[in-house]
Amino acid sequence: MDDRGTIRMGEGQAFFFNAPWNPLAFLYGTMALLVLNTVVHLYPVCHLTATTALKAIDREFESVSASLKVSVARTLWRVTLPLCLPTLLDMWIFFFLNAATTLSGVIFLYVSDTKPASVAIVNMDEAGATASAAAMAVVIVVACAGVKAAQLAVAALLDRATQAWRRR
Repeated sequence: MDDRGTIRMGEGQAFFFNAPWNPLAFLYGTMALLVLNTVVHLYPVCHLTATTALKAIDREFESVSASLKVSVARTLWRVTLPLCLPTLLDMWIFFFLNAATTLSGVIFLYVSDTKPASVAIVNMDEAGATASAAAMAVVIVVACAGVKAAQLAVAALLDRATQAWRRR
């Protein structure tokens, strides 16, 4: 979806959640709506990524576990989850980094109580506080870099614990 489509989605959600006839109007102005907007906006990429990771797993794992009378939950926990763990971590960091920096959809949905940092940067810049806006942008970049570094460290630890078979 291009930026114009994202902006239309944000406008449509603003009109939809502001409509007096809408039973979901109570969501307008809440952080839940901003989270919902971000999840809906970013979900397709993560869905395709997860689908690709699941398709890469050999289908015989299910038949073998069924023939050995191993439960589906145990197979999921012991086989599928470790195989898909790198993909799950990548999906999480994709959600986090994009949610931290998204602007196009949430700019139509925020209120003064739920102003995201990315919107605050735009407001500071428009008010003439360019230095403050730049400082806030640097804070977001440093926070995102810190979270990415933590994700890489956790991924390395989990990779060493669950993916040793791949290095042989």
